[in-house]
Amino acid sequence: MIVLKYTKTDGAQFLAHLDILRHIGRTMRRAGIKVAFSQGFNPHMLVYLSAPMGLGIPSLAEYCQIDTEENPEVVMQKFNEFAPSGLRCVGAWKTQGKVGIASDIVKAEYLVKGINAFDESEFLKKEEFIVIKKDGTEKNVRDLIYKVEWVGDKLKCVIGFGNGLRIEKFTENLIAEYGGGEIEVVKTRALTADEKDFEDGLK
Repeated sequence: MIVLKYTKTDGAQFLAHLDILRHIGRTMRRAGIKVAFSQGFNPHMLVYLSAPMGLGIPSLAEYCQIDTEENPEVVMQKFNEFAPSGLRCVGAWKTQGKVGIASDIVKAEYLVKGINAFDESEFLKKEEFIVIKKDGTEKNVRDLIYKVEWVGDKLKCVIGFGNGLRIEKFTENLIAEYGGGEIEVVKTRALTADEKDFEDGLK
């Protein structure tokens, strides 16, 4: 099996999670990459994605695992030759069996532009950060905010991923509290619980 790291930009950020899965499957077929299929009445290509991102948010750090015996560097080259615009493979690693491509990525780093400046040290002293859930109830997600710091006019933040705090809600609350304009968000890294890049465990 191999794990691919790919970017989702230049329009690909508007593809839904299942559409990304279909595009990767088509790319494998067009490139002639031999991928194993599931057994049973409805066999499907064994391709696994990391947890879904919000629609419209560009990412420089998405991951998928593919059940294939082919060379990672060859797969990376073929992927980039046949993948649709906006999906580009930037890393490939061979693994011994399945890895926790969804379960191990529990934090993510983002760069956010468009929020008015605020004192990050004072912000991190807060004991509450309340978001409204889909059912209308409130939830304190302060424990899912790990880092915030200004890099020029952009806010670099590390927050929980796939576990109760979406970047859209985070920026929405910041705008409500501090003001700002049109928001631009890019996911820059996918992180494990100890805030290491997910790919570090693959090398």
